[in-house]
Amino acid sequence: MASIEPTSNSAPSAPAPVAPKIVNSSCLCGGQVLHFHLMQLDGQIFLWIGGEKLGLDDLHVALPTRFDSLPSVASLRGEVDGNASSLSQKLSRRFGLMVFLSLNVPDIEGEMMKESTRILKDLLEPSA
Repeated sequence: MASIEPTSNSAPSAPAPVAPKIVNSSCLCGGQVLHFHLMQLDGQIFLWIGGEKLGLDDLHVALPTRFDSLPSVASLRGEVDGNASSLSQKLSRRFGLMVFLSLNVPDIEGEMMKESTRILKDLLEPSA
């Protein structure tokens, strides 16, 4: 009786999907409390930044491309050329991921960028 052995002609298996991670954080920036809600999905990040007023008044998506050093940005809701558009592009470029960003606070971009970058680094970099 002949035995059947697996052949090596099969297609390579796809990498295992990354389990979603969720991080919630708050900080004091510019004299007001900011809340950060971050979800890491497979190859993409959803980041919601807001104050006491909860909502989704603003939503942008940034996607790195091989054609340009700056990621492409699309405004799905809110100002086309606002701070969220720029912040989503910076985060996408820094981490090489598709970034969905909802920015629901007035202009305090510098401090928000530092805090959101810190949260993303904590989430994306393996803990030592």
